[in-house]
Formats: sequence, structure tokens, C-alpha cells
Amino acid sequence: MSEENIELVRFVTEEGLNKGNLGFINDVFSDDYEVHTAGLALPKGPAAFQMAVEFWKRAFPDFTCGIQDMFASGELVGLRFRTTGTHTGPLMWMPPTGRTFVVEGVDLHRVRGGKVVESWISDDFPRILFELGIVEEPRPPAGAAPPAGVAIPEAKAS
Repeated sequence: MSEENIELVRFVTEEGLNKGNLGFINDVFSDDYEVHTAGLALPKGPAAFQMAVEFWKRAFPDFTCGIQDMFASGELVGLRFRTTGTHTGPLMWMPPTGRTFVVEGVDLHRVRGGKVVESWISDDFPRILFELGIVEEPRPPAGAAPPAGVAIPEAKAS
């Protein structure tokens, strides 16, 4: 069953997130499907997935989620991914910047009876805003030394 669950989550990622095909969602998401993500309240059911895909594809028509690793344990499927996109559409109230982002993360999905019933999503929205230049990345005060063992990256040129 674990391999079937992995293939279902792979299908949802490739067809839904990457290709924007949503005709299958009622077949693979439960009626009471629930999404857990910081700061975003989505309705229960397949519409939650549809809203998320439409949100990302509106702002980033070339949005892709590259699967790096997948694993399963019982009903749970873990996914390590790298998302990319070019900001050519409106992102909430923010006009397009034309800039590209690359963000990595890990999501977890519960599959029961051949349907996705629950997801925990780890969108790194602050990192996306930093990379798009919408929000300035926090920097330590001038002259402050970083904690031992912490490297502070150089500021990116715009």
C-alpha cells in the first residue's frame, strides 16, 4: 500500500501542481480533505487543493514542484521538494516582479482508501518574498558578529 500511496502523491504533484490539470481532484481527494499550513485557512474538501494550485499558477505560471525524495510509512507520504517559479502574475496584492524563486521544503500527506485526506504543507513564503525582492532579508546590525558557526550570506545584487 505504501508504494501506491507514493504514486498517488506523485501523480497529484505532477498533474496538479506542475501541469495545472485539476479534473481529477474529486477522484483523489476526500470530501473532508484538510490542509494544514501556516497563516492560510482553506476550506475542507478538494476545493482546497484547487485553490492552492490556482493561487500559485496565477502568480507563477511556470511554477513547478520538483520531487527530490519520497517515502511512506503506513498512511503517511513524505515529500522533499524544490519549487521554482517566475513572478509574472499578481501575488495577492503584489504586482509581478519578473524575478524567479527557488525554495526547498518538505510536505506530509495522509492517504487513506486511495484518497488524500490530509496534508501538512511547508511553504517557505518568507523565502519566496525575499527572493522576489518584495521583502528585504533581515541582516544583523553593522559590525555585529554572527553566532559561532553561522555564516551570513552576501546580499544578492538586484
